Amino acid sequence: MKFWEYVLATFGGVGLGFVFSIFLFYLTNRWGRNTRRRLLEKNVVKEFEFNEKYLEEVVKKLDEAIQDITVGDKNGSYYFNYRSYQRLFTNAYFMQDFLYEKLSPDDTYKLDLILSRMTSGGEQFMTGLMDKWKSSQIGQQAALKFARLERDCMKSFIKDIGKMKQKIAGK
Repeated sequence: MKFWEYVLATFGGVGLGFVFSIFLFYLTNRWGRNTRRRLLEKNVVKEFEFNEKYLEEVVKKLDEAIQDITVGDKNGSYYFNYRSYQRLFTNAYFMQDFLYEKLSPDDTYKLDLILSRMTSGGEQFMTGLMDKWKSSQIGQQAALKFARLERDCMKSFIKDIGKMKQKIAGK
């Protein structure tokens, strides 16, 4: 072999090795991303199932509060624990940019609304509202109005989460 044949063979081998390494990197990166997405989707669906059941309990508490307000029974104890709403996997799914692949802009808006409502601020508002009603700082009609509005929002959240869960699960 001549010198140029050796040079060409060396650079050809290096070039093919470089192209193969890029191809291998692409495949492993894609495989890892798909694996992460599937695992996150499974966990987000489980988190949504938990949150649906959790919100159903919140609706029951709100129904009890509405019943007490309606009859004027101020002896009840009211605490709405919104901070127990789970969001770990939802946030991770969002941070990995997978959320927009499955959900529409309307769905992401609703999800953001839910996550914003289910915080200590929302919890303090409802607990404070019930405390104000018990101490007669606000009237029965105003307390009923806010409690019914909150209950209806929670019911809407349950439906929205169910729809999003179905889209993410692909069913």
